Amino acid sequence: MKTIKSLLLFSIAVIFTFSVNAQKLSGSKISEILSSKSLPQNLVLNDELQKYVVTTDHFNTDIFGNFFNKMRVKGEYTRGLENGKAKWNNVTIAIAMQRDVDFPAGNTVDYMENFSYSISADMLKSDAFATFGENSAFTKNLIWDMMGIEGFAWSSFEKLKLNESFADERFNGKMDLAGQGSFENKDVQILWTGITERNGESCAVIEYRTFNNPLEYAGEGMSMKGRSHYWGTIWVSLEDKQIEHAVLYEDVVMEMNLPGQTSKQIMNTTREISFVKVI
Repeated sequence: MKTIKSLLLFSIAVIFTFSVNAQKLSGSKISEILSSKSLPQNLVLNDELQKYVVTTDHFNTDIFGNFFNKMRVKGEYTRGLENGKAKWNNVTIAIAMQRDVDFPAGNTVDYMENFSYSISADMLKSDAFATFGENSAFTKNLIWDMMGIEGFAWSSFEKLKLNESFADERFNGKMDLAGQGSFENKDVQILWTGITERNGESCAVIEYRTFNNPLEYAGEGMSMKGRSHYWGTIWVSLEDKQIEHAVLYEDVVMEMNLPGQTSKQIMNTTREISFVKVI
């Protein structure tokens, strides 16, 4: 089962910020931020080396919820490298045929080992993935999901007001998926809901959501067409603007042509993604 989704950042320029020394926030400073109902306007990303373990669990069913199988795609993502590059290591893919069993260790995806790139809109072009092989739909998603999380965390940061949803139209529109399909964000909404602590740092809690997003994909002998709802939460440090944690949830209903089958099949895939910071 191969489902695709993308969270576009054509506002990647927000990533090109300058390093500063992080400062611990006092209780009075947190109260000041909450009272103003605005996030700090001069907080810039301390873009030092950061590493995350990204885990994406796919649950594949029919539209009535009858279970088919599940898949785990997992990898280590590092950003803040020289010249602003990011890379992936230890990417594995595991499949289980029963819902309630643990995932096996998974098979290593060799072409993802030390795969590095500059974070830009060029990562939606087919040339960026010339070295990719089997299961590329899933490995491309690792890259696009992380880019999406970073875009939602930083692109609207200074514009957010406490408990007021912000429609960031820069994320809306149809995008090409490396020459193998398309995804269209319909109405991205971003919401700052408060301040909490994560990894010992004060963090803004930022939620995002968008529904009824059309998608199409064709590759590796299959094709699909459907719609996606996705939403999630990001914890952004108010001390150095780094992402301390993030989650994403997605529900996709699709019509599929699978290899070796002549008739189309209606399927439902849900995805649960966690971004756990380790450095």
